[in-house]
Amino acid sequence: MEIAGYRLNRPEEIDTPALLVYEDLVRHNIREVLRVCGSAERIVTHVKTHKSAEVLAMQMGAGMTSFKCATLREAELLAEHGAAEVVIAYPMLHPAKLRRLSSLLKLYPETEFRAIASAREHLAALSSVAADAGVEIGVYVDLDTGMHRTGVQPGAEAGGFYADVAEASGLKALGVHVFDGHTLYKPNVEERAALVDRSIEHVHDLWDRADRRGIEVSDNIAGGSWSFHLYLKEERLRVSPGTWVYWDSRNATMSELNFRVAAVVLSQVIDADPERGTVTLDAGSKSVSPDQPTEHRFKIVGHPNAALTAQSEEHGVVALNGERLKVGGLALVAPGHACTTTVKFPYALVVDSDGDVVGRYHHQARDH
Repeated sequence: MEIAGYRLNRPEEIDTPALLVYEDLVRHNIREVLRVCGSAERIVTHVKTHKSAEVLAMQMGAGMTSFKCATLREAELLAEHGAAEVVIAYPMLHPAKLRRLSSLLKLYPETEFRAIASAREHLAALSSVAADAGVEIGVYVDLDTGMHRTGVQPGAEAGGFYADVAEASGLKALGVHVFDGHTLYKPNVEERAALVDRSIEHVHDLWDRADRRGIEVSDNIAGGSWSFHLYLKEERLRVSPGTWVYWDSRNATMSELNFRVAAVVLSQVIDADPERGTVTLDAGSKSVSPDQPTEHRFKIVGHPNAALTAQSEEHGVVALNGERLKVGGLALVAPGHACTTTVKFPYALVVDSDGDVVGRYHHQARDH
């Protein structure tokens, strides 16, 4: 079968739903992120999308040495495979997490682990880990520039907290970490650029406050999938793209970026309702991006007018809107969010440019 350039030989041998990753498109995306960013040194890419040692090896082979993660299992995967720098971009507070983090620091002394913080409780926890492991931990102030999920507020609060980091036992204040989730899902690049400019103003304000206190700022990380390239004009920032390595159907609405959707779900049409003009696929919430609004959870490759209208655990009901899909037929589903699709599968089937399944990308960091 071949649909809109995605070729797959002997699809009848693959049980559905199945996650497929097209390796040539992954390599295209790696080349593209390097082109956009100018060098691997500007990139602190997130491992959350692929969670795979095999994809990590491809990224490291392209020169990437610094990575971001949200879970300790992701941090372990990175350290196990020789990442030079690991930024854990999630507050570490639970005693079990702190014990694991301390063990990581001791087990992999060649890897530099860094953390984020935005509350004094974070500093106390990280100081205890630093003391137990006998190391100094570099810490970024997590700055809330508009997403309002985690982070200290810009201005005097951020400046004061940066001083708290610098004074905390066993910790080194590095600079600023910004994830601007409020830029997500805004196809208009000018609108996103305006939000990024405002974030940069907040970052500059913290830098100025640190300078007035005589506190060094040595490194700063900003951005996500929808904004990373808009921060490149600020030379003191490294950028942190997330979903780029697989991309997805929501990210693909950004017309200024040339990444390709590399991961799709092979699904089968299992029923139809001609009167209502719908079909049902075996692409339920247990197999594809359940965190998006229903209509954005997936798009059917080659059938642009078809739209998901309802989804349960094992079923996805799709309004055809003039498209043609037959019961028993196979479809390729482009997730609306690649990261929350990958975690549904223990591995992805790797498809080469000829359409042959040539291996697996195992999701070693699927668990926390």
